[in-house]
Amino acid sequence: MRILNALLASLMMLAGPAALAQVTVSYAMDTPTFTLAHEDTDKYETLDTCYLNVSYQFKYRNSEKDDSLSFDDIMDLQMGRYYNAFFSRDLRALDTQNTKELKSTMQFSTIPENYVGFDLLFNHKDSLTTVTNRLPYTSQVIEYSELSESPEWTYIPDEIATVMDYHCHVATCNYGGRNWKVYYTNDIPVPYGPWKLNGVKGLVLKAEDSENNFIFEAVGLTQKPQPIIRYDWSRKKMKKEDWKKFEQEMYKNAGAFVRNTGARILIMDNSEQGFHRLNEDWSQYYNPLEL
Repeated sequence: MRILNALLASLMMLAGPAALAQVTVSYAMDTPTFTLAHEDTDKYETLDTCYLNVSYQFKYRNSEKDDSLSFDDIMDLQMGRYYNAFFSRDLRALDTQNTKELKSTMQFSTIPENYVGFDLLFNHKDSLTTVTNRLPYTSQVIEYSELSESPEWTYIPDEIATVMDYHCHVATCNYGGRNWKVYYTNDIPVPYGPWKLNGVKGLVLKAEDSENNFIFEAVGLTQKPQPIIRYDWSRKKMKKEDWKKFEQEMYKNAGAFVRNTGARILIMDNSEQGFHRLNEDWSQYYNPLEL
């Protein structure tokens, strides 16, 4: 699924309630896949300063038969007094790099297909979680908010583990239609973890679902103060249930979705021409964290 190249052509806005930011870009790749478009990082608001940052390796399936969870990304959990943030560290760094390169050279690096295109912002004051979802092949961002309700946890007192040299206890829950097991440490007594897996008695250092679809595992921890920011992007608001339906349809009818963004996908082959256009009947593997 290696993406070979991408050439920036133009940026246009579509009209209508389901409008997408349409980027006319040509992509050449070995096999069809979703990839994210660049987002500008020059303008943002600083909301808070984090007192603790945990980096998690997030491993997940790239296909139904991918039991080895071959896709992975590094995601940061920033914990502050007023806000927590959870996002792809490498995607944010690449967006920042591309923002600089586009201004100076009009070139950019294609975003790898394994980079995760959602981020979460937890507001401690009003107990709201804001989830931002970036759409593939377009700079459009979809956002929904929900009350930050912790899962109902069952503690397993006889099971222990070690993660990053921390002594961990175990708890389980059903959340978002999946069964989760987490490993948390009382040595860091904060009730937070990766994604929405909050509310246990200590910091979650590892989390895995029962069907081997996803694993979050801590690989780094720092107390160096860092800003918690929110980028000034054009965001389309949706209700959570509307977003889930939209996302499922987007993956099911991936070929038609890509056509509507204006992206030009070229699949490399052994023909005389060397490539063919993306089939509009193409569907992308769909395996969300929340069912």
